[in-house]
Amino acid sequence: MEAGQVRQRTTLLLAAVLALNLIFWMGAKFIYAKWEGVPPVPERNGAVMMALGDPQFAYRLGALTLQNLGDSGGRVTPIRSYSYPRLGAWFHLLDELDPASDHVPMLAAYYFGGTRVPADVAVIVDYLSHVGVRPVGSKWRWLVQAVFLARHRLGDLQLALDLAYKLSKMELLDDAMPAWARQMPAFILKEKGDREDARKIMAELLATGKGLHPNEISFMKAYLTEQLGVPPDEVDRLVRARGDAGNNGEYRRPLPAPEPQ
Repeated sequence: MEAGQVRQRTTLLLAAVLALNLIFWMGAKFIYAKWEGVPPVPERNGAVMMALGDPQFAYRLGALTLQNLGDSGGRVTPIRSYSYPRLGAWFHLLDELDPASDHVPMLAAYYFGGTRVPADVAVIVDYLSHVGVRPVGSKWRWLVQAVFLARHRLGDLQLALDLAYKLSKMELLDDAMPAWARQMPAFILKEKGDREDARKIMAELLATGKGLHPNEISFMKAYLTEQLGVPPDEVDRLVRARGDAGNNGEYRRPLPAPEPQ
């Protein structure tokens, strides 16, 4: 066979391969990998078995799975497309595997909590209010997030108030809760229009909170006068009644916010 014939046949073969490739591309260009959604939630024992019997490995594997759900092939799935009932089940499963970690609560609060669908927000609030009542470390901050979501995403002031009272009454084991967290019921009550009850709570905290930072005292004074309409002389009387002079700089936790009668 002459060299020219070999070259001609090679060219025809390459042209045929190119044509077949073009036909395949035209037929498959609209076919993409399909995301199957949030995977089914295993039982605790099943999740641990899939991680070779290591609960911590199971927790990390599950947390990273949630963190990367829906991100594939250069595409990102919007959070409105997730099944939040399944997500909530995953949250509680992973919390059972490692109740000390803040990885999953952070994902729930700051990523999945961005949803605008009320039913989905309710799942996040339920989970955060579950983990946020533990009196260790800074878990109370997740209860703050639950209050925020209930107030501003759900628009459920009563639920936000109930969670705020839980927050204000927490007795922590190894961390100090700032005064603003215990003031939460006052903020929600003001939103509900219960200014008198809000005033009682803020005044009680101002009069009894020991070791408050001067900035916190200034904020509480301004809130009472500017937001709740308390006369300045009455606010000054509350400040004089604090008795911080006998505190010797020692920090004492403020009293929890009293519920209105």
